[in-house]
Amino acid sequence: MIEILIVDDNRRQALLVKDCLSTVYKATVTVVENGESALLLLANEFYRPNLIVLELRIPNLDGCEVLRRIRRRIPKLPVVVFSRGNTQEDISRAYASGANMYAEKPSDLDAFRKTVQCIAQLWVAPLARMRAAHAG
Repeated sequence: MIEILIVDDNRRQALLVKDCLSTVYKATVTVVENGESALLLLANEFYRPNLIVLELRIPNLDGCEVLRRIRRRIPKLPVVVFSRGNTQEDISRAYASGANMYAEKPSDLDAFRKTVQCIAQLWVAPLARMRAAHAG
């Protein structure tokens, strides 16, 4: 089973991402609303997602700080930043903190879904193909 962690305080957007990933790829998707919750979950040795989708603008603990802490503990875990901000500074900070990919959240619903589908094709589809090949 593919496990994905979404860290986003915008519940509506997080559920849209979850719906797309769980429906198309039959992934198990966990949603948390802040960095502290994500780090607590990742501290559990029995929980190891295959991918994290992270919003930078989350309450309490900045998304880049969350990303740096993830990198110190689990350096190879893929993290896609999917964020409302799209300034060059945000993008640079995300990559400097260890992001594998940065994608802007479009305000248009269709564009939002298409962006999630692109993220899934790049990061989830290869996992699904690999799992299917090993299962059969």
